Amino acid sequence: MITIAHDEAFNFTYRANIDALKQIDDIRFFSPLHDEHLPDSDLLYLPGGYPELYADQLSANSSMLQSIKDFAEKGGKIFAECGGFMYLCKDIDGIPLCNVLPLEATMNGARLHLGYRKASYNGLIIRGHEFHYSSIIIDQNLPKEIKTLRIQSNAKNNPVDTPIYLYKNTIAGYTHWYWAENLKEILNTINYK
Repeated sequence: MITIAHDEAFNFTYRANIDALKQIDDIRFFSPLHDEHLPDSDLLYLPGGYPELYADQLSANSSMLQSIKDFAEKGGKIFAECGGFMYLCKDIDGIPLCNVLPLEATMNGARLHLGYRKASYNGLIIRGHEFHYSSIIIDQNLPKEIKTLRIQSNAKNNPVDTPIYLYKNTIAGYTHWYWAENLKEILNTINYK
């Protein structure tokens, strides 16, 4: 079962990505804002959206935060992009969130980060785009269990400094990926089924 966050805070997805997921497994939608617990899941997809606008409500749903944190700690597979990535952080501007990744997201000094992206990993190429105003406050002393991959380039093939974070079976970062064309390769790379 593939579980996908979808509510007021998480609503930026490519339709083709969702359709491709339906070809792989059953999907179920849930709400980090309104549901109390994460449903049973083999893969959790936290797409983009605007968690910064709903940070207080997301933070108040402590049972959901703990449910997602527990899922990650037990090795559950999580794929999070942009707003979903922010949700996995310790907080947004001091408002506590899932704390799967010990990073702080901030809207302070908001500026636009925009551009096409390409990532290359173990022979796999994935394309997407980056579009966000928030930033991550980088802790130079990240635990060694958190891997930071700097494997992305822009449309001109120049490296960009937007990292992808890996922790246990969690993959997270700011880029909105278009993976409908090579989903089976991607799922093989992360050992999904």
